[in-house]
Amino acid sequence: MSNALTRTQLWGTLFQDEEVAAEFSADRFCARMVQFETAWTRALRDAGAVPDEIADEALAAIERFEPDFAALARGSDVDGLPLPALVRQMKAALREEARAAIHAGATSQDVIDTAMILTVRAVLAIFKSRCDAILRRLDDLDARFAGNPISGRTRMQLALPINAGDRIEDWRTPMRARRERLDLLIDEIGVVQAGGAVGLRDAPAGCAETVAAGVARMLGLRVSPVWHTDRAVMLEIGHWLTALCGTLGKIGQDIALMAQQGIDEVRLEQAGGSSAMPHKQNPVRSEILVALARVVGGHQGILAQSMIHEQERSGAAWAVEWMTLPAMLELSGAALDNADRLLGQIRHIGTEKGG
Repeated sequence: MSNALTRTQLWGTLFQDEEVAAEFSADRFCARMVQFETAWTRALRDAGAVPDEIADEALAAIERFEPDFAALARGSDVDGLPLPALVRQMKAALREEARAAIHAGATSQDVIDTAMILTVRAVLAIFKSRCDAILRRLDDLDARFAGNPISGRTRMQLALPINAGDRIEDWRTPMRARRERLDLLIDEIGVVQAGGAVGLRDAPAGCAETVAAGVARMLGLRVSPVWHTDRAVMLEIGHWLTALCGTLGKIGQDIALMAQQGIDEVRLEQAGGSSAMPHKQNPVRSEILVALARVVGGHQGILAQSMIHEQERSGAAWAVEWMTLPAMLELSGAALDNADRLLGQIRHIGTEKGG
């Protein structure tokens, strides 16, 4: 999800996260779109919108379905997104009557938005354990070094003496808040998109709400008002990612400053070297955390532009989300990984008692 240069082997894993990237791979994202279509066909059957035998025939075809990704790519080049080609592929082997049981009353945005929500929730579930690991790291550092004195600094100038535990708590308190908010966020964003052609949720006629509720139930989501043009749910995701990376970036910035020669308030194991100055010990992962926080924060400003949807659907604003939100999630995953490694590199903070 990050750019082509930083995804090469030249920069290792500093700016990428293969576990997060895998959730956005073509096969997994397509599988979630097919998951929506399966739930939609079942909901049509359960609501009586299509006969049971027709729906069952369509469901059997969906279960056997294997997407042609090259054809989906060609379809996106023409249609701007893969759904029209995907639906054509899913219907291709069916007789005419059974084709009516696939995608009837749904729209491309319903499918892609719901697949995006399912994907984001999967990624955020990964982040829960990573946040917990960082909090354990901070607890360990506090247990080992809390009483060691360090210099308090305001506006980067000497202020009053503090203990290492005071600064560690400045890192731990917002990290706890991010972790607590994450549980709420995963629940809040668990909404299905089911608005139909122009966001009225009026198809299939007479049972649209029943179908939407059925799809939500089968996908482990809930029904909300149609959000085709209200992209606040995506901004909430981006806001949490920005706050998370900002929290980790603050830790990185502090450690980079504490590691400066002449200050020496933190000692790192396996710090980075320099090609020109062998004496240097660069706090690489600290620097990367600061860079990631700035980039993710910048992406949130771009993501906010997706709020401006013209009329009942915007192709332009929608595409902004595809280019920014997956990248923000992967960069946030990289930030969590870098933070865990950085905290694990710390061998000492402050001045030892009696030193």
